[in-house]
Amino acid sequence: MCIKNLEALVLVAHADDETLGAGGVIQKLVKSGWKVNVTALSNGILDVRGMIEDNRSGFESACKLLGVHDCRLLGFKDQKFDEIPMADLANSVASLHLKPDLIITHVDSDLNMDHRLTCEVAKIIGRPKSKPVSILGCEIPNTSFWNATTFPANYFVDITDEVDLKIEAFAKYTGEIQEYPHPWSRKGLKLLAEYHGMQAGFRFAEAFSIIRAYESRLL
Repeated sequence: MCIKNLEALVLVAHADDETLGAGGVIQKLVKSGWKVNVTALSNGILDVRGMIEDNRSGFESACKLLGVHDCRLLGFKDQKFDEIPMADLANSVASLHLKPDLIITHVDSDLNMDHRLTCEVAKIIGRPKSKPVSILGCEIPNTSFWNATTFPANYFVDITDEVDLKIEAFAKYTGEIQEYPHPWSRKGLKLLAEYHGMQAGFRFAEAFSIIRAYESRLL
């Protein structure tokens, strides 16, 4: 079904989260006629692992492969979001003057502090002041299930036709893709999609947690 005049904001903490958490759904939104914006709060540079990983070009390449050309990095230092006032984080997104009908973001049970704070930003930006705004929390393989908390999946999207391109998009992050059994391996990503497909009755699926949902503001 082609959706007209609906906008989706994929609001994530870091470059690569958009593909890991919603690479399949992003493709489906684009194909269904949604206007899709991908915004990451970070600067795209990771320097907390003893070496510098620059994911900026990977971010642009992955978004382009997924069909998104409206993408941006907001420049906050990776893994340092807790040093920034919440008002500043939220205002950096509000100043973009986006008007999403759907926000895809992180869940507040995630292990990663940057992810949890980004979820709070999404809740602020997504307050239904002038119109309904659905908010879905996505699953980031490893940080969403290495926190001794099961990912609260209650919304599933069939990505059988999109899973392979999702994996190819993540492969654009040459410093992030890993060997199996790491969850960020090609096999790991496909196994997770197959697992969620089994849960939902599809061959492959992405799972989300509903933070707030309206029927007319979901895929």
